Amino acid sequence: MRSQAREDFKMCYYWIQAPAGKKVEVTIDKISKGFAVDGCRYGGVEIKTNKDQRLTGYRFCAPEDAGKKLVSYSNRVPIVTFNRLYATKVVLKYRAV
Repeated sequence: MRSQAREDFKMCYYWIQAPAGKKVEVTIDKISKGFAVDGCRYGGVEIKTNKDQRLTGYRFCAPEDAGKKLVSYSNRVPIVTFNRLYATKVVLKYRAV
């Protein structure tokens, strides 16, 4: 395992899409331990439920964030997992509402 932070983030991108006219509800089920630092500078998940998805979304990086729910503005939600140290494990639940 890597013990020193990388200079750049490793990132994975996902899209969740509901049928037209519906929204997406995303619930954080689980997040890896060890990333809960201000600004999530070592790793976490970014969930873009805002109207303007070009902007930074809501970032989560603490196990205590489990249970948080977000509802999208539209029928599409970009999800970005990111880390500079070790690996980030995030479990999300989602559904159309």
